[in-house]
Amino acid sequence: MRYLIRNGTLVDPMHRTTTRSDLLVSNGLIEQLIVPSDTQRIADATAEVIDAQGCFIAPGFVDLHVQLREPGEEQKETIASGSMAAAAGGFTTICALPTSRPSHDSAAVIEHVRAIARREGRVRVELIGALTRGREGSALADMIELAEAGCVAFSDGGRTLADAGLMRHALAYAAALDLPVLVHCEEPRLSAGWAMHEGVVSTRLGLPGFPSAAEEAIIARDIALAEATGARLHICQVSSAGGVALIRAAKLRGVQVTADVTPHHLVLNEAWVLGSLGAPSHAGHPAWLDPTLLPPYAPATRVAPPLRTTEDNAALLAGLRDGTIDAIASGHTPQARVDKECEYALAAPGINALETALGLLMGLVRHGDLDLLSMITRLTEGPTRILGRTLGALQPGTAADLVIVDPEHAWRVDATRFISRGYGSPLHGQQLSGRVMLTMSAGRIAYQHAGFAPAHQL
Repeated sequence: MRYLIRNGTLVDPMHRTTTRSDLLVSNGLIEQLIVPSDTQRIADATAEVIDAQGCFIAPGFVDLHVQLREPGEEQKETIASGSMAAAAGGFTTICALPTSRPSHDSAAVIEHVRAIARREGRVRVELIGALTRGREGSALADMIELAEAGCVAFSDGGRTLADAGLMRHALAYAAALDLPVLVHCEEPRLSAGWAMHEGVVSTRLGLPGFPSAAEEAIIARDIALAEATGARLHICQVSSAGGVALIRAAKLRGVQVTADVTPHHLVLNEAWVLGSLGAPSHAGHPAWLDPTLLPPYAPATRVAPPLRTTEDNAALLAGLRDGTIDAIASGHTPQARVDKECEYALAAPGINALETALGLLMGLVRHGDLDLLSMITRLTEGPTRILGRTLGALQPGTAADLVIVDPEHAWRVDATRFISRGYGSPLHGQQLSGRVMLTMSAGRIAYQHAGFAPAHQL
């Protein structure tokens, strides 16, 4: 199919520009940029017209770490459902963590998962290789074999490699392979038995806490090891002000460290665990969201790392604006209903994030906390650079991986209608503004919002 996308505003993070132009897509590539006055002269009967009036067009988003669960836990998510949810969120490339069963710790598993992704994926699925065998933290996986199999990075998913000596060896191998190591930072002896962030709210609710120091201790350790080995270290889901400060200082010293943050850690905080026990006013959280719609102890608010304080929210935003934090990732961690509908401290940490990520971020843009171009850059150019690749700009000859967003589209989150199989969302019932209207992957329509301009779908 050939598509002519008309009347939209192009947001190009590669060239830091925002312009009015029409796009002609053909054979999976952007064929031509057309100034609106020339569109009628250029268009022909073979092009399907997509009207993007009132919308902006950006490169498809890149998510550095999602959990797709397949193989082994298909009741939580599959590659088909997860990639469809990604397309609905505007993501055209997703990097799958090795949290399947078996994990991505051998070339055979990598090829098996790739085959499923080729057959059932709606968007591009890249694989992150396991750092240790079975993600058990006792012996390194064959990192050379995984690199040759096409893994884009290494990680043990949501687990911290406790053995500092083994972590140093892993970083040295990754440096030799010139691939990044993605780490989730938690010192388990400081966070044992945690339910939420350690602070005033955890004390009030009688829940065991995960102190910021547990995150910051491992961030500091892994930065020191990356500095010693010259490895490319990436900190996933930084959530504390102290973590931002450590990363900022390391960058000033020239350490090859990058970081990402999730939309929910930018916007939500410990008050969401209080739910209806909290103040009915909007003090301490964005005025466009209302955590009191939730009951107290709502398991949907249990995420890893935990939702922290408003001061941490502010520090994360500041780090995003000044470049300390390089990317925004969804942190999509789907769980089954049975794993969420239980006592708060026993609920599996996780969040369905792919389909609400953009809505949360557009709230920050709408209220002046983040500018649109910076947001798009952190969703596209930032993660692509971390992977050591070059982002395809919205220019002729580049792959037609793009998203069309209506920034004014208001919608109420209904977690029961998510495409993802994962259960629950703390945002259920909240009203957001800004929604994906269409996602195109390699020139094919992977997602189209109901009622949007007519076009053929995959």
